[in-house]
Amino acid sequence: MSIETAVIGASGYAGGELLRLLSSHPEFFVRVVTGASQAGKKVGEVHPHLRRYREETLRSFDSAVSDIAAADLVFCGLPHGVAMQILPSLDNKLIVDLGGDFRLDDPLVYAHWNGRNHSAPSAMTEWVYGLPELFRADIFAARRIASPGCYATATLLAAAPVIAAGLTEGVLVVDAVSGTSGAGRTLKENLHFSFVHEDARAYKVGQHQHTPEIEAAFARYAGKDILVSFTPCLIPMTRGIHATCSAQLAPGVGRSDLLDALHAAYASEPFVHVLEDPPGTKDTRGANTALIGAFVDAHAGRAVLTCVIDNLVKGAGGQAIQNANLALGLEETAGLPCEGVAP
Repeated sequence: MSIETAVIGASGYAGGELLRLLSSHPEFFVRVVTGASQAGKKVGEVHPHLRRYREETLRSFDSAVSDIAAADLVFCGLPHGVAMQILPSLDNKLIVDLGGDFRLDDPLVYAHWNGRNHSAPSAMTEWVYGLPELFRADIFAARRIASPGCYATATLLAAAPVIAAGLTEGVLVVDAVSGTSGAGRTLKENLHFSFVHEDARAYKVGQHQHTPEIEAAFARYAGKDILVSFTPCLIPMTRGIHATCSAQLAPGVGRSDLLDALHAAYASEPFVHVLEDPPGTKDTRGANTALIGAFVDAHAGRAVLTCVIDNLVKGAGGQAIQNANLALGLEETAGLPCEGVAP
């Protein structure tokens, strides 16, 4: 079987990582790739590390419409705010969006946190939120899948089973750090080497658009509203997300209870592993894995949950492929690395 695939927005970091993973997928055949800012260039000029697709030409969306329409599967790696202008008009069997335009189903919440109105509000409810480990049943046979954000993925995987089990109380405080690739490939002053090197800096404090995404997913999974205080921070590394989630322990709860809840949730998961020691971001580099640690701060009476992922794999391209595998009835792990790269 060969599933014809289109990749819209392949010129960025997430798009390049998606192509790298697709190059070893046993079922997906890439029919067309687009990249508006690099249209007319060969993939090899934009992504020199990608040998399989090096002679493919990055096309504009308009010039590739007919080939995109003929594809069974479409991956979309367009910037936030752009995908919602294009994807509702497509009628492909399956579309997986790596961006944030369809992760929420409430246009008012979207507008509040993103600072703009949604251009296709009636289409928002057609999309399934694609975090397989928590919402796998919704992904089977879905036609429109919104892959979660990288920060949201790490936060939800770390804390959702614990919250659902009633082991914590009150506000969930999330402090998360990210490598610079999470900000995309576009040149920005605050991503220059001289700005980022030897620096750590919080941004969008109390205003990050992943906050409502995380809260909505917690509500669906745990069956109750959870208030999230989320602070992201940029640090001088290329890849990786490290999320530290903290909440007040429920009375009588200890570390063994936290670990039991996590082990029960992820015992049969191929990509999520619960560790005894705190995991590091390098342990997931290049892999579609999430590593979780659970601890108790006895002094403050708080649960401390950590999760690390590669933001470009489990936080982007790898998770998108995992979702497509599930929706199309393929082996969930097809084409996805479970082992990281070290040193």
